[in-house]
Amino acid sequence: IFGMSIIAQPLVVLLEDVPDPTDPRNVKIHELLSIYGGLDAMMFTLVQVLTWDSMHAFIRDTIVFLPFSWLFFYAYIAVASLVLMNLVTAIIVENAMATSQNDHQQRFFEKKEKQKREMKELKTMFDAMDRDSSGAISWQEFRSSFQDEQMAKKWLLLDFKPDDCRELFQLLDDGDGQIVAEEFFEGLMNLKGLAQARDLYSLSRTVGKLQHSLDHMNDHVSRGKYSVTM
Repeated sequence: IFGMSIIAQPLVVLLEDVPDPTDPRNVKIHELLSIYGGLDAMMFTLVQVLTWDSMHAFIRDTIVFLPFSWLFFYAYIAVASLVLMNLVTAIIVENAMATSQNDHQQRFFEKKEKQKREMKELKTMFDAMDRDSSGAISWQEFRSSFQDEQMAKKWLLLDFKPDDCRELFQLLDDGDGQIVAEEFFEGLMNLKGLAQARDLYSLSRTVGKLQHSLDHMNDHVSRGKYSVTM
């Protein structure tokens, strides 16, 4: 708008130099002032220039009186287009980020719900296997679960076959001959998935048991040395 005012001001001065209403220049300047005069006319003209709506006709007429006025119009188009492009880009990026965040939250909630369902199913399995309600599963109870038709189907859904019974019990057991609820839930959650994850968990449990045995042996050796010294 400031630039349009700069263009309109010289036209007003030129109009004073051509007072004759019949002079073609006077008529043309009046036509141009109808385009540049007044805030509403300026806003309409700026929109017309930005949309390239028959703007070259009045720009050519303006150049006759103000030769360098075309610089303003093309600079305005360049700046306005850049601003609009940045605005549109910002809106698209913001919407994309919002959509991505919503998708991330949705996946997070779905994962949490899935874990809740899995834990509930594992708890149901544990309670069904713990026949004496002792809070721990013995080897006999664990082996019986693979022999039961309904339980065997649940094991199969977890990708465990009857042949895996002994190995699975040894992985879940910490060495005391029975599996408590914490060992059962943690072990099966870690064993689910790819074979690589199962192998890693198996290796981790084996190392843990070996470390426990070594600590136990060191404790016995230390006690034996103390007895000999006494």
